[in-house]
Amino acid sequence: MRKKATTFDNDELFTEGLPESHHQQNKTRPQNKREQTTKEKDNTLVGKCLVYIGQDSNDIYNQAVIYITSCSPERVKGIMINKLLFGSAVVECHSKEDGIEKEARGVYEDLYQGGPVNPANGFVLFPNDSNIYNDPHAEIHGDIAISSSFGVLQDILDGEGPEKKIIAMGHCVWNRGELEWEIFNNRWLIVEGDSKLIFDTKFEDRWEQAKLSSGINLGGYIPHIGLA
Repeated sequence: MRKKATTFDNDELFTEGLPESHHQQNKTRPQNKREQTTKEKDNTLVGKCLVYIGQDSNDIYNQAVIYITSCSPERVKGIMINKLLFGSAVVECHSKEDGIEKEARGVYEDLYQGGPVNPANGFVLFPNDSNIYNDPHAEIHGDIAISSSFGVLQDILDGEGPEKKIIAMGHCVWNRGELEWEIFNNRWLIVEGDSKLIFDTKFEDRWEQAKLSSGINLGGYIPHIGLA
């Protein structure tokens, strides 16, 4: 099902919330090979996926698979990768050149619900394969790259962006201790966030495949923990 256009005006929405240094960078994509900034995994959660196994069917995270993009003692952030906002939608970009607004361009793409926080902010996940696509602003986590730069969206509209991708709006956030408590209460499994699961598995099958990849038999699963 096709819905009305989701429009991005210049760099404002797609880069909202990014560090100030990002906005100061030249917005013209370099033609040379990308100077890839590879983020080291600051702990074991970055680059992994959370798989929701809680019992609350009304929870926004019900049957969610979330790719973890950053983790610190204060905050964990991630992007849901298996829930569409709606069917295929027109993604449009308005840009300005020499102060003159250029004609909007649009393509039909699946838009994912990345999470409940800042739903106007966009992120693109794609395989980290420099032979296919280069983004100088991408953060690299193993074989997965993630970017919130306006340039990657422009390239998608120009037909030069990554072939395999997830365009997600918004993200998920847990503050200190919140995710640990939810894991303790058997709401999440932690599995490897490999590119096959993210890009080569149909979105409606990712939750089941992620559960299977955990190797845990949920047949004897006990949803709640009691303390004696």
